[in-house]
Amino acid sequence: MVFWKRSATSFVRVILLCVLIGVTPLIASDTIVFTAVGRIQFSVPSDWVVIASKSDPTLTLFAFQIKNAADEGTPDSTNLVIISYYLKDHGAKAAFEEKLSDQKQKAQKKESVNNWSCGSFSAMQGSTRYQDWDCTWKGNECGVFVRVAWPELPKNPPDYDKTIEAALADVLKSVAPAVK
Repeated sequence: MVFWKRSATSFVRVILLCVLIGVTPLIASDTIVFTAVGRIQFSVPSDWVVIASKSDPTLTLFAFQIKNAADEGTPDSTNLVIISYYLKDHGAKAAFEEKLSDQKQKAQKKESVNNWSCGSFSAMQGSTRYQDWDCTWKGNECGVFVRVAWPELPKNPPDYDKTIEAALADVLKSVAPAVK
């Protein structure tokens, strides 16, 4: 009977250790990994709120709101959207190519990050001017479009543009073929 008690205690310790090991990455992680229809994956900071998502075999969309104390109490917000198009589908391919065409027409070309093509432009939403970055990438049978847009608000921190550009670069660097 002593052998059983010792084994039961050891068994409980092993189970507890496994639970702690399994939970630790969830507690310690400051990013969340998303997978788009098993083709690509990307990560975003864990404090970004998902404000929209849609997924079908040809298109996956996630939209996030990025916290900014300056936009509290206003109708404005900083957002990032990522859309994955399955390029073997003719409709999805046409929609992605339209994004490429739009980017070339209205955006000022920016330095690329990890083979991404990026451009920026300003646009008005209501009475607020927004800075927008559009980026595109092809890989793993997918075309990926990412847009980040943030309002030019008087209360934005002085380095807010650089902070958002760095956050965008982190998201772009995280896009990779999905782990299977």
